[in-house]
Amino acid sequence: MSKPTLLIVDDNEDFLTSMGRALQYEYEVRYARSKVEALNSLSPPPDIVLLDLRLDDTDPDNHEGMDVLRILRRQFPQMPIVMVTAWDVEVDLAVECMKLGAVDFIQKRRVNIKEIKTRLARALEQAQLTQRVAELEKEIQLIEPREIVGKSRAIQEIKRLIKGVAQDGYVTVLIRGETGTGKELIARAIHASGWRRKGPFVAVALASLPLSMVEPELFGYERGAFTDAEERHIGYIEKAHRGVLFLDEIGDLHLEVQSKLLRFLEEREFQRLGNTEPIKVDVQVLAATNANLEERVRRGLFRKDLYYRLKVHEIYIPPLRERTEDIPLLVEHFLHLFHRRGRRVNRISSEALETLCRCPWPGNVRQLKNAIESALFWAELKGHSQIEVEDLPPDVRQVPLEQPQAEVKRIDSEGFCVDEALARTELACIEEALKLTRGKKTEAWKLLGYHDRFTFYRRVRRILKRYPHLVEEFPQVKTSFGGRGRNRGSEG
Repeated sequence: MSKPTLLIVDDNEDFLTSMGRALQYEYEVRYARSKVEALNSLSPPPDIVLLDLRLDDTDPDNHEGMDVLRILRRQFPQMPIVMVTAWDVEVDLAVECMKLGAVDFIQKRRVNIKEIKTRLARALEQAQLTQRVAELEKEIQLIEPREIVGKSRAIQEIKRLIKGVAQDGYVTVLIRGETGTGKELIARAIHASGWRRKGPFVAVALASLPLSMVEPELFGYERGAFTDAEERHIGYIEKAHRGVLFLDEIGDLHLEVQSKLLRFLEEREFQRLGNTEPIKVDVQVLAATNANLEERVRRGLFRKDLYYRLKVHEIYIPPLRERTEDIPLLVEHFLHLFHRRGRRVNRISSEALETLCRCPWPGNVRQLKNAIESALFWAELKGHSQIEVEDLPPDVRQVPLEQPQAEVKRIDSEGFCVDEALARTELACIEEALKLTRGKKTEAWKLLGYHDRFTFYRRVRRILKRYPHLVEEFPQVKTSFGGRGRNRGSEG
């Protein structure tokens, strides 16, 4: 591995010689004795610069090094520059250098060569870390762009709301929509669009946390707070300080934890488990759910006061079947995305696009994205120059040309259970997915666009527990989930 390049800019020949000898094993050392020589030594750019404040030691008022600092900072914003001087300087002069972009300020008479080596290494390491973070952010943007794609009135309204809550930076937001509509994408867009974008974005999938660990993971804990607490643990809330905290699937939060979350939202402070000292944090809270929170409140499963505290502002994402005009734009967006990742095919036939527009998309945008990725694979495998109908997943291309009208249940004097009807519809979709995947549940939940397998399993079990008689209508569901859905067998 090649050594990093160090440019030493100093008019003192003895200092140049001694520094060169001391640092030659860690760096490829270049030398410059004046402003002109320094500016002529920038091709190729050095990795780090050690720059004398006064490039004429006979003149105490000479601050030519600051001129070089300004020029370097304009041309190379990320280059680490360490200022050095043999003079005792005022604090305000050192502060001015730091404001101009110097990462450190060293007085020669007060440090030895070992200290200079340490501070140069630290400055270079910090610069490399900053550069790597910037590269990772670009990679993340390539993997999962944050654009909100669509031309429908609903999407335009969502974009307007995102801008408003992002600029506010404090208002609590409840994001609602079916599974796969892009609730986390909305949350990330809020974070990226506002002044909190320089702070962290901390996403918490509450449904994936074991019940016993929800509170410790959210609020953190001290060493010895419980049996397995071997050291202090910083919780998600504290990690989100000065940024955005995204609580996904908030409807599944246990009642006991709901009360503590409510107190945090009202006071913006909390306590780690095992500590009575309050910790204040500055954070914007975004929550998301696909559950009917009003129904959960009615049944006593969700606190009414927490519901209203979360619903300070609400963003509702309609399902894809209600905004079919967005499908062509989304298809184009995903084709471009996968082409940037290396796929050769980046077009789709008009017949295939028409087929996509007819699909009801129970898994919403996530299912559409997965369908495009699958179709690209098959198109390339078959040597097609564009996605054809035959390249689309079976569940997409087998949608009939004319969808039959949904049967409307007539309400009689005995009433009608809407929740049961919706449960039956969901089980029908699951039944069809299990048939297509030959009973493989891991493939089925992905096909349907559920957030993860835990959400899928939990949803089926809850339906079968509430309406056990429905299992007889769906033999594939009965086989896969063992009657009342207690079987946790293989994942497929």
